[in-house]
Amino acid sequence: MLRSLIVLVVLAFALCGCSRKDEGEMDKLKGSAAKAVDSAKDAASHAGSAAKDAAQDAASQVKEAAEETKDAAAKAGQKAKEATREAVNKSADKAKEAVK
Repeated sequence: MLRSLIVLVVLAFALCGCSRKDEGEMDKLKGSAAKAVDSAKDAASHAGSAAKDAAQDAASQVKEAAEETKDAAAKAGQKAKEATREAVNKSADKAKEAVK
C-alpha cells in the first residue's frame, strides 16, 4: 500500500511537471502567434498606405500629363490659325495682283 501511494505521488509530480512544461510552450506559442498577427496587421496597414500613396502619385502624374497635352493642343491650334491666316493673306495678295 505504501509503495502504491509513493508511485502515485511520484506519478502525480511527473504529470504536473510535464503539464507545466506544456503550458510554458503553449504560452510561448500564443505569444508568437500574437506577434505574427500584429505583424500581419502592420503589413496590411502599410500596404494600404503604400497603395494609397501610389494611387495619389499616379493621379498627379496623369493630371500633369493632361495639362501638358492641353497646352500642346492649344499651341498646335494657335500655330494652325497663324498658318491659315498667312495662307489667306498670301491668297488675297495674289488675287489682288491678278486683278491688277
